[in-house]
Amino acid sequence: MVTSSLEYSHTIGIASFEGRGFMNPIDIKFKNDLLFILSRSNASNKNNRVSAVSVQSEHKFEFANWGEEDGQSILPTSIAFDLDNNYYLSDEHLNRISIFDLEGNFIEKWGKYGHGKGDLNRPSGIAINSDNELLVVDHLNSRIQKFDTKGNYISSFGEFGDLEGQFNYPWGLAIDSQDNIFVADWRNNRIQIFNKKGEFIKIIQNFNNENFNKPSSVHIDEKGDIYITNWGDDNVVIYDKNYNFSHKLIGDATLSKWCKEFLDVNPEQSSWRESAGSFEEEKRFWRPAGIETNDELIFITDSCRHRVQIYKK
Repeated sequence: MVTSSLEYSHTIGIASFEGRGFMNPIDIKFKNDLLFILSRSNASNKNNRVSAVSVQSEHKFEFANWGEEDGQSILPTSIAFDLDNNYYLSDEHLNRISIFDLEGNFIEKWGKYGHGKGDLNRPSGIAINSDNELLVVDHLNSRIQKFDTKGNYISSFGEFGDLEGQFNYPWGLAIDSQDNIFVADWRNNRIQIFNKKGEFIKIIQNFNNENFNKPSSVHIDEKGDIYITNWGDDNVVIYDKNYNFSHKLIGDATLSKWCKEFLDVNPEQSSWRESAGSFEEEKRFWRPAGIETNDELIFITDSCRHRVQIYKK
């Protein structure tokens, strides 16, 4: 049965330049009962970071803050965990991949700007396959590159264009249990699917008589259900493992624990919010970006509202 919404659980987040809260979160991963949420921020605010937060809104620690030194980032784009529980972060400004442990301690980095094999030109989405290899969306080189976890080049596929196997501003990346590769082909308004060798399988470009508008990321859960952030139209589209459309989410956010606490001690801000009265608009997604799931919940980074919206499966 096709439905327009799932049961909503709760919201985590508040706009914050540091510590508890986020600044334009664009990716999210769940590991060891913690959410690792990537705030992209921007070059003027310099508030990018990875925040480790519990599902119950407890802020634990943060790392990968602004800077060019080891363990820092400037324009982070995506996060992934390898099979050894190391944490990978791509940075499109620095054209590098940084690696951390689960506590956010820096381990190593690799990557350099260029157009040859193994070079990077604004890397975006990243994911790990079952062989513990890192797949990287080489955004402005219009290709997907595969590396080992030390940064040694293995292979690549793709080129600029709008035909099968070609890309125009690809961004997000996901890998399913069969090591098939799902790429959010952002400017071509489609998702392309490839096998482990990079051979083309299928295109997804519409749902329920609607076309995608700048899809930014893809996520595949343990059942094979497919989640796509339809960034340009501010919604999230879900398919089952057989590519049948099942849900379109437009956002159902409630006030987060952090927002309630802020408004309780800032009555003037609370009064302004009540006067504005935009409560329905406040619930909706504004540029949804990253998606993650566990056995029970769906986590969606609501980038321009600086929060994570959480649904029950």
